[in-house]
Amino acid sequence: MKTTTSDILLLVRQLPRIAKGLTIALAALVVGQAAGSALLPLATGRLVAALTDASKSMHGVTVGLVLLGVVLFLDVVLDPIRTMLAWRLGTALDGATAQATVDGALRPAQIGHLDDADVADRIERARAVGLGAHPPGQAVTALAGLVPLRLTGLVSAVLLGWAGQWWMPVVLGSAWVLTGRWQEKEIQRSVSAHAGETAQLRRAAYLREVATTAPAAKEVRLFGLRSWLVERFTAAWWDGMVQVRRARVSPRRHAMAILLLLAAHLAVVLPLVHQATHGARSVEQLTVALQALLGLFALGFSGDLQWMLHTASAAVPAALAVGELGTDGETGRLGAAGLPQREIRFEKVGFAYPGGRGRVLDGLDLALPAGSSLAIVGDNGAGKSTLTKLLAGLYLPDSGRITVDGQDLRAHDPESWRRQLAVVFQDFVRYPFSVRDNVGFGRIEADADDEALTEATRLGGFLGVEAELPGGWDTVLSGAYTDGTELSGGQWQRLALSRALYAVRHGARVLVLDEPTAHLDVQAEHELYARFLDITAGLTTVLVSHRFATVRLADRIAVVEDGRVSEYGTHDELVAAGGRYARMFRVQSQPFAARDETLAVRRGIREGIRGGSSRA
Repeated sequence: MKTTTSDILLLVRQLPRIAKGLTIALAALVVGQAAGSALLPLATGRLVAALTDASKSMHGVTVGLVLLGVVLFLDVVLDPIRTMLAWRLGTALDGATAQATVDGALRPAQIGHLDDADVADRIERARAVGLGAHPPGQAVTALAGLVPLRLTGLVSAVLLGWAGQWWMPVVLGSAWVLTGRWQEKEIQRSVSAHAGETAQLRRAAYLREVATTAPAAKEVRLFGLRSWLVERFTAAWWDGMVQVRRARVSPRRHAMAILLLLAAHLAVVLPLVHQATHGARSVEQLTVALQALLGLFALGFSGDLQWMLHTASAAVPAALAVGELGTDGETGRLGAAGLPQREIRFEKVGFAYPGGRGRVLDGLDLALPAGSSLAIVGDNGAGKSTLTKLLAGLYLPDSGRITVDGQDLRAHDPESWRRQLAVVFQDFVRYPFSVRDNVGFGRIEADADDEALTEATRLGGFLGVEAELPGGWDTVLSGAYTDGTELSGGQWQRLALSRALYAVRHGARVLVLDEPTAHLDVQAEHELYARFLDITAGLTTVLVSHRFATVRLADRIAVVEDGRVSEYGTHDELVAAGGRYARMFRVQSQPFAARDETLAVRRGIREGIRGGSSRA
């Protein structure tokens, strides 16, 4: 991504849309400061002329001092006001840019765009380049400093031409503009390289997060990953920054710029001195010309301001591009309230993840009668979780269709359909908010409902845990906050289940449970089995699990293999059929049968020993 003048103009065009009044006020102050910079050489020249005047007229001295005082006073007063307005406008731009990125990333009804490498790069550029060390608001601060400088340079050029000769500002101004342009191009290349190497920089950012945050701390130390992480992070960082290193300013070009500026200054200063010493220029003209000569530097490279401008504005095009993301094609408008009434059906459904190696689902057919429960089993990677994401409308099938009561799911409004779903994903989110919020997210638009909260947590197995927390329902579930606390893996899983059941209490009719017992201990899992019928009563339930003690509770079981349903029936039917399901069930149940047999043998041995001892 190359930062260009058009990118900066794009940023400028956003400002009146974000805060028109602030933009106008800031522009007026910038022009006012530039006008003040034009008066300064004139006031100084008038004062020096008055002081060197043989007549010693106090009128000229007074006029010069008054003009100089007014200019300096205005500069002292206006500069902090300009800085404050620029900060406020920059803050508004930061908020608008961040909002555009978040809103754009969330706008599509599906989540496939987040798997797109181009979209991921745009988001990273907006987040890491713009919303990180160099937020877009800094570009406003830089502009508020650069524009007065550039106007000062133009005014100085006019004054030098008036007090000296017409060709002087042309020669010196050209030298400053040319050398400044050289350095500006170096900055552009550096920023573009930094923004473009996002794949390796994202990897470096991930490795840094692994090394510096708590979740991975145990395994990093246990497995001795310190050196490995340091080496990989260093390699990824420098690979990502290689173009930045190449874009550094050439020492040779830097030396050429210095020589050019030196020659231009000599070409202007020597004639001015010669003319002044021979009476061709008055003291006032010489004073104005020398100050204007110094002011021409404002047409050249402006150091940190230009670097800040280009670096901070680099985020804006990417953020706006993310902000303009639309929906994934046409979205349906039919309401889904009260569905399903008859059945949900997958018809020849095929699907592959963007950039994936192959099709996860391929011609899958599956029927789920309304009000019944269906368990889905299969090997890791068979597509079980993918099936639930398609059911939730988070991805669209590449081929085939999903129907609800005979109507293609695409015809329904995605938000309306998702109001009918209560889902516990295998990788559910652990929100660092209060217990009440974590459960209430199941139906965020619902009014506070303590009765539903209590009932959902009772069925989910979480009720009672909140009583042991320091703040009860309002305890923040993160040790990073004062009075916050951490939950165990099993407690988090019960809380996630409670969140889904809270949605059920507020009208959701389809319950999707993806590995709901993965983090539960034996007692908690047994309690969930005991409540399963209560939890799923009247609901259309999809259960994904590797644990057959849970699976066998479902009305029907589907075995997914090679992207399709290879077996379908009840637990007893599938065991009797002796197919894939029966083999998986035997593999999982054999250790328990062997354990029971071993315990029986040991119990018999102990009883035999006791009998022999008593006879003796």
